[in-house]
Amino acid sequence: MADWRDRWELVIGLEVHTHLKTESKLFSPAPVRYGEPPNHSVHEIDLALPGVLPVLNEQAVELAIRLGLAIHATVNPVSVFARKNYFYPDLPKGYQISQYEEPIVSKGWLEIEVGKGEQSERRRIGITRAHLEEDAGKSIHDDAIAGGADSAIDLNRAGVPLLEIVSEPDLRTPEEASAYLRTLRGILRAIQVSDADMEKGQFRCDANVSVRRRGETAFGTRTEIKNLNSFAHVEDAIEAEALRQIELIEDGGVVVQATMGYDPERRRTHVQRLKENADDYRYFPDPDLIELRIDPARIEAVRARLPELPEARRARFESEYGIAAADAGLLTTSRTLADFFEATARACGSPKAAANWIVRDLLRELKERDLEVEATKLTPAMLAGLIALVEGGRLTARSAAEIFPVLVSEGGDPERLMAERGLEAVSDTGAIDGLVEQVIAKHAEVVAQVRAGDDKPLNFLMGQVMKASQGKAEPGSVRSALVRKIRG
Repeated sequence: MADWRDRWELVIGLEVHTHLKTESKLFSPAPVRYGEPPNHSVHEIDLALPGVLPVLNEQAVELAIRLGLAIHATVNPVSVFARKNYFYPDLPKGYQISQYEEPIVSKGWLEIEVGKGEQSERRRIGITRAHLEEDAGKSIHDDAIAGGADSAIDLNRAGVPLLEIVSEPDLRTPEEASAYLRTLRGILRAIQVSDADMEKGQFRCDANVSVRRRGETAFGTRTEIKNLNSFAHVEDAIEAEALRQIELIEDGGVVVQATMGYDPERRRTHVQRLKENADDYRYFPDPDLIELRIDPARIEAVRARLPELPEARRARFESEYGIAAADAGLLTTSRTLADFFEATARACGSPKAAANWIVRDLLRELKERDLEVEATKLTPAMLAGLIALVEGGRLTARSAAEIFPVLVSEGGDPERLMAERGLEAVSDTGAIDGLVEQVIAKHAEVVAQVRAGDDKPLNFLMGQVMKASQGKAEPGSVRSALVRKIRG
């Protein structure tokens, strides 16, 4: 089915659950801490003990307003908390406090970058709503659990404040879905609404997927893939589910609305249960919580405190620093990375060099080590010092590339590391002339081509001189010496 994209179109909508960056839970004073022993961050309200009443966390409301403003949405002056009734072992009340018909945020959008290079374009993706709700606890299935049981419940996560952000079905490819998630996560981090750490379960995605033949306008029957926690899994799961639906339809079958799971090892989706509808949850306004009313003046106060958004920062990087659009996009994927770039650019005085090192070398190191920039030992001052050594001709790019991973993992002074490793560039004219003469004597035919006016072989000769110097010769001096000695 290699040509399925020519015949079929995907319709994708995403539901993102992100933990809000609060000190305490949504309706209780229990602290929000990650890595605590099981059931150590709980309160009587989280346990649903008789007689307890929820009290709304004001900080969570402010963070929801902040997101609404950042995604060009309407922050509704009145919203209502509802009870969503369903049973899970890790949901002590037997219902979840959420928002249904009247959410805090509605009708927004964000833009994503689609395609690469000259073929890239920006597309606007609608956001239907973003509503506040509490998270459930966590079921742990482990044969090694003390006491010999094979399942246990950890309620540390129960009651942690969530925003559920629901997109319009505007996405058409797995790659667009991934781009949307990356853009949304960048916004959440930039405005400090959420750390959105996927490894900690702070940023989880459910993907609604349907297919239709090219040219059709009606939506097909959708299925929902639950709990995707990496960008790669989102792309793979959407494609796997699309293929399942296409194969089913082309074989004469019918897609049934269902909740799906994804097996990353087999790269297959599977039915978990037939999909519930909203009426199955028996939503009704929570009698313990009054309407949430937000004064317009408060919304404007939050707007005034908003930091620079990734899209505005990307445009500023392009205009102020002369950075290419693609590089500016990468540099603004997170607030910490953008801050790191600006600090480095100020320290070294060369924004383009700073951008090149971060986009080319730092992002590669972060990907290989599965780290964020703040988790490394590298500082803007260290990177600026390394760039200064290269730009000043004291360190070749090759030698700098040897020092860079050390700075990322251990930190240190680039100049000291250069001296300790004997990597300072050879700029002594006599030493370089000697190496050049050896290479000229060894490659007479290539030298003849250069004498005849062909500059291309110069790169080969430069490579030979650099090799003879163990990468320490300053490239500009090597080229000058070759031209001088070959052409007089």
